[in-house]
Parts: sequence; structure tokens; C-alpha cells
Amino acid sequence: MQQGHPRRKQLSRARHEMAMHRRYMFAKKINEGMHSFINGVREVMKGVANAIFNTSETKPPEEKPEIKDIYSEMHIPKGLMQIVPPKINE
Repeated sequence: MQQGHPRRKQLSRARHEMAMHRRYMFAKKINEGMHSFINGVREVMKGVANAIFNTSETKPPEEKPEIKDIYSEMHIPKGLMQIVPPKINE
């Protein structure tokens, strides 16, 4: 007589492999995150050391990109005519 489902062993193995895969992927992402954190700290420390010891070779800061005002572009479209109420104080 048959005991249990015929695919029980196969399904159990598949569940085990999936659990191992999830554990591996989790560890991989944690490892990548730690590496990027360490690389960021290393770059900061390198910048601080260069700023302290190379005062004669300081470069002017690079121009930062302009931050656009997306809110006003969305809510005050340029193509439509705007009606400005008259000022009462005048």
C-alpha cells in the first residue's frame, strides 16, 4: 500500500531548496549593503584626509545641479492663462 502522497519527497525537497535560496539571497543582500556602507565610509575618510593634509591643493566645489520646482510646474502650467485678482490696497 502507498503511504502518503507520491510527490511528498519531491515537494519537501523543493521547499527546502527554496528556503536555502531565500537564506542565500538574504545573506547576499546584507553583504552587498555592508560593502557599499564600508566603501562610502572609506570615501568620506579619504575626503577628510585630503582636506586636512592637502590644503594647498583644494579644488573649488563642483557646481551642483539646479533643483527644479516641480510643484509649481505641475500646479501653475505655463500654457494656460492665469487670472490674477486685483489688489485692493492700491
